[in-house]
Amino acid sequence: MALLSAALFSALSAINDQNDKSKTQISTDFEFRSRFERRVDKDFQLSPNDNRSEVQWRVRPGMSFKGDNWSARVQFQYAHSLIWTAMKNFSTENVDATVAQLQFNTGEGTLTLGRQKINLGDERLLGTLEWSNLARSMDGIRFQTKEWDAYAFKFGLSPNIKRDARIYAVSNKNSAGTTSYILKTDNSGGSDVTVHTLDHIWKGKMGESLSGELEVAGQVGKVGAKDLGAYALHAQTAYKANSKLTVGAEMNMASGGQSASHSKTFDNLYPTNHKFYGSADMQGWRNMQEFSIFANYKTDPNGSVVVAWHNFWLFDSTDGWYGAGGAINPRQGGTYIDPTGTSGKFVGSELDLTYNRKLNANSSISFGVAFFSPGSFIKNVNPSQDKNQVWGYGMLSMKF
Repeated sequence: MALLSAALFSALSAINDQNDKSKTQISTDFEFRSRFERRVDKDFQLSPNDNRSEVQWRVRPGMSFKGDNWSARVQFQYAHSLIWTAMKNFSTENVDATVAQLQFNTGEGTLTLGRQKINLGDERLLGTLEWSNLARSMDGIRFQTKEWDAYAFKFGLSPNIKRDARIYAVSNKNSAGTTSYILKTDNSGGSDVTVHTLDHIWKGKMGESLSGELEVAGQVGKVGAKDLGAYALHAQTAYKANSKLTVGAEMNMASGGQSASHSKTFDNLYPTNHKFYGSADMQGWRNMQEFSIFANYKTDPNGSVVVAWHNFWLFDSTDGWYGAGGAINPRQGGTYIDPTGTSGKFVGSELDLTYNRKLNANSSISFGVAFFSPGSFIKNVNPSQDKNQVWGYGMLSMKF
């Protein structure tokens, strides 16, 4: 990353030397965020062995440069986490650049080079994972016009970084929404992975008070020696009852299932799942079916309360229960999978309650709690696991 930053500053010097007719505009910014989290009974048992508390904080100083037909940005990050568990206490830290990019206006579009932030739609397939303390940044190239967006990257910064993963994608905005093709290549456990994804996103209004959104994705490729054929669906409708209250319902589905030569398990790629399938982060967009209802109430111009009720089922009872990170959720003595399929499909229900408040132009606070009640699948895989899992947080965010 030091080489990338040095190269960026060298490029900036060269641009400034050739930019005598105009003055470069320079601005600075600063971000701070701190969050406390507490999770109790993740294994759905009263034993305190898996209870966990964590204090996270990160600072991000940044600097931006702007010329006539170019711009540049550098942002560094120090991220620190302090974790307490019944078994041990420990901490993690990271110092790196989250952004180190050059951007040019070519007349036809915008070309961006270097470390950058790339999101696709609402981040169901590709996202910067800002909820995570470390977050995610991409090293690559991107070209954007009003209708087209093409990029190729590897991960420069990410939790559990995938060193061999590469993404090549192109998106088109049209009258029917946004259509994208995404090629993922990776090497996982010594096996080559190639996934071709065709995705379409639509959002629209149906009258003054009713809105809807739809995302459909299909996949083909190879996962090791297996042929991949999978699909996923998201559908949501929301009704604005008045200036303060919005209510809605949502359905999500992603295929699953394996055989000796084929995989039907949808690849969630690299999303920001915390926003979608329950704030406890126990569910990802793989081998799943979900129905949820939600309500958003504005307490005043600066505050809101959000309540959501999620219900989860497996798509294929012989495949696993996949978490927000993409892997099968772990349990004592193994993982949450029953290859016989006799444990059923109902995973459980989650109730989320969140309060958000803007304190001023530069700062905000957020508090939340989630209660996950195990369903028949969890109880049958491990008969002693019948207690609710509880997760909560409090967060302060500041930007200057």
